[in-house]
Amino acid sequence: MNEVGGRGDGDPLDAGATHHCYAGEDVVAEAPLGAGWAAVTTHRVLAYNPAADGRRFEAVDRPNVSSVSVDAAGDRRLLGWGLRALLYGLAGVGGGGVLRATNLVGTLSMEAGATGAAPVGSVLAVTDALAAALATLATLLLVGGLALVAASLGLFGQYLRTRQPALVVERFGDDPVRLSAPRADGERAARSLSGALEER
Repeated sequence: MNEVGGRGDGDPLDAGATHHCYAGEDVVAEAPLGAGWAAVTTHRVLAYNPAADGRRFEAVDRPNVSSVSVDAAGDRRLLGWGLRALLYGLAGVGGGGVLRATNLVGTLSMEAGATGAAPVGSVLAVTDALAAALATLATLLLVGGLALVAASLGLFGQYLRTRQPALVVERFGDDPVRLSAPRADGERAARSLSGALEER
C-alpha cells in the first residue's frame, strides 16, 4: 500500500503521523516526542524522534503491541551479558594467574631432570607434553580472561548509554521497541498512546 500525504522539502517524517498513514489508515492519537512525534493509528503505533540515538523511526503493527510506557532502566540484556562476561573473565584471569603462580611447568621440568638415572623416553615425553599443555592453558586463560573483561567494560558502556528516558513499545512475542526521548514528552506520549490503545 502507498502512504498518503504530501512530501515537502526536508525530512518527510517531520510532517507528522497523518502524512505517513497507509490508504484507509487514520490517526487515533498523536503526541509530541522530543523533536518528533508518536501516534496510534487504526493499524499501527508510530514513533519518530530525529534526535534519538540509534533508530529514529519505529512502526509496530497495532495487534502486536501489548503496552506503551516510559523507561530509563536501560537494556537489561546488556547488563546481564556484561556481568557474565566480567565473571567469566575474572575466573579466567584468576585461573591463569594461579597456574602461573604455582609454576607447575617448572616443577614438572625439574622432576624430569632431577632423577639420578636418565628418565625413560616415554615418561619424559609425557612430562614435556603435560608441561607444554599447562603453559598453553595458563596463557589462554589469561588472554581470554582479559578479553572478556574488556568486552564486559564495552557492554557496561553500551548499557549506560541506554539508561536514558525512552518510549518503550512492548510487543507480544518479540523484544520491546525503545526510542529515546525526553522524559516529560515520553510520559505524555505514553499516556496518550496507552489511552488510544485501550479504546481498541
